[in-house]
Amino acid sequence: METDSGRSLATARLIAIAVYLVGLVVYPLVGLLAKVKAGVSAETLALLGPAMLGAGVAVYVASLVVERVLLTAGRRGLATRRPVKVMSAAVVTAAFGESLAIFGLVISLLGAKGWGGLLYLLCLVHGIHLRMRWPSYEAVAAGETYEDQ
Repeated sequence: METDSGRSLATARLIAIAVYLVGLVVYPLVGLLAKVKAGVSAETLALLGPAMLGAGVAVYVASLVVERVLLTAGRRGLATRRPVKVMSAAVVTAAFGESLAIFGLVISLLGAKGWGGLLYLLCLVHGIHLRMRWPSYEAVAAGETYEDQ
């Protein structure tokens, strides 16, 4: 029989996978298929691309801070609430990752598709990073003292 911790993490994993699939499959397709009309000047796009990438990197860093805060709260929480807190941490972290893909979609719809690809790549890296950190989520949900590297 699966524990509450196992069910919560399995649910969180499915949600995270769905979030990244939408961000890495649906958004790029929409960006490619959309018929963009020139509404933003080339000079603006030249500034907007790096600005969006910079904002994406800032969001990535913020996601790491928020993830650590939520997992620390999960470690300190009551054993009965720990799986829910860990599930929340996973879903919030995945939402940060999806926001990177949203940045990519927006910049693609504005006409700077090359910059969109970089933001989609950053979203992919974020998802891989979350997958690599999954053992820390499992350890916190189980009440173990797994320390992040």
